Amino acid sequence: MSRPAAIALLAMVALAAGCTTTPYKAKVPSTADMACVTDFADVARMTLRPLDAKTTEKLGYSEFADLAQCYRNGDASTPLALYAFEGVTPPAEAKVSVLLSTGGTFAAAVDVLDAQFKTLQHHGFDAFVRRGDEYSLTVFLNPSDPPPAYLMLVPDQTQVGKQDIAIGSAANSMVIPAGPVMFVYTNGTETSAVREFMAGGKLKVTVKPQAMAAFDR
Repeated sequence: MSRPAAIALLAMVALAAGCTTTPYKAKVPSTADMACVTDFADVARMTLRPLDAKTTEKLGYSEFADLAQCYRNGDASTPLALYAFEGVTPPAEAKVSVLLSTGGTFAAAVDVLDAQFKTLQHHGFDAFVRRGDEYSLTVFLNPSDPPPAYLMLVPDQTQVGKQDIAIGSAANSMVIPAGPVMFVYTNGTETSAVREFMAGGKLKVTVKPQAMAAFDR
């Protein structure tokens, strides 16, 4: 190999190495690394308000571990993310979506709370529905007394460690010429994709008035 060709080859190898990316791996929050609170009123909350359709469509995923805080009740510590409804008048719909990934899928449990942090609704991860590359759950916020004030996300420990397994097939074809005739030989193999349900992963939460949600359908 000539010197210019060798230099060109090394440059291509270096460029290819620079383009490699680290595979995604979900972050799992550890309450041992957090400052825990023992009064629910001290849990910091994020604002959840209705957004226009264009902004909602562009909304990206966030890591649960980046949003989670630690709440300690007796000897038990729980990582949670707390959203406060703002400008939301029932009837409305809140949607929680988690990214389906081989690097880890967040097995989320959802609670709707009133202003005193009492549970109005509870939904485990088994209530989520798989659609394409995500699992999602739509929570209906109906007029009630007391009205819904917060949405809380925690890991669903009954589902953590389980797996989403998708079975598929892949086919390889080869053309074999035989005089004036050509044969196509196809070899099929079964494939599987395994995604583990974890206590962390990527998610997004949106809310919209029910009238707008019905119009979007």
